[in-house]
Amino acid sequence: MLEQVRIHKVTTPKEIAEIQKLNAEIWGSQAIPSHQLLAAVQNGGIVLGAYLAEKLIGFNYCFVGYRNREMYLHSHMIGVEKAYREQGVGELLKHAQQEYAKEHGFQLVRWLIDPLEARLANLAFLKLNATSYQYENDYYGPLRDDFNEGLPSDRLVVEWWIERDQMADSLDELEEVAKEIVPWTLTVDGLPVLDVENTFQLKQSFYKDAYFLPIPQSLQKMKVESPKLAEDWRYKIRTILTTLFNQDYAIVRMKKHPEYVHSYLLVRRSLLAL
Repeated sequence: MLEQVRIHKVTTPKEIAEIQKLNAEIWGSQAIPSHQLLAAVQNGGIVLGAYLAEKLIGFNYCFVGYRNREMYLHSHMIGVEKAYREQGVGELLKHAQQEYAKEHGFQLVRWLIDPLEARLANLAFLKLNATSYQYENDYYGPLRDDFNEGLPSDRLVVEWWIERDQMADSLDELEEVAKEIVPWTLTVDGLPVLDVENTFQLKQSFYKDAYFLPIPQSLQKMKVESPKLAEDWRYKIRTILTTLFNQDYAIVRMKKHPEYVHSYLLVRRSLLAL
């Protein structure tokens, strides 16, 4: 299917209206108004559409960001029609975004993801080799769409350096020696629970080169079956990642497991010049 998908830069009001319709189907009241999307693409932003034949099945919206005297491309929103998710459409959109960044002189693409959404983490850290060492608590405040409702809108700031050497061999070696920061177990209902005995100590110092940190494979399923458990994951992951980031570790990869959880690979930033 993927070889038949065409990525196209969206520019006209008619195309923007199609994007906004899909946007609203995915995010409901949190959808971006079409007039704002149109204003953005006419003033330096970019909207990429993914089309199967003539049918719009996904989009990526980004604009120019500026921080600490550095310009970058901020990827604000990516969405794929439900029937075509988990088939690589998002990755196609990100690589098209990468080509746009190269053509326009950007070295860095940044975006935000929920640290508990394994599918987004898989795209960012395993398929695209991005990194993260910045955690934002409840970044957007309360969100009411289906993906976000019920939990604080915590986010990881993801950085994707377009031309940087990813040093895959070094990461393979670090993955071999990485240890779990905290254990995870299963509830009687077969749902993963993190650090049930609260072994993680907020003030402890970390010294190893690499660690694994589990996250649930399906946050959305957990939110339906056990909202309190999903909330428990949110606050524990917030505490652990904030602590590790403050001690100069970074997420550099996602390790996939057969069931229940996947794991972030965190390494010392100094080892990879991050």
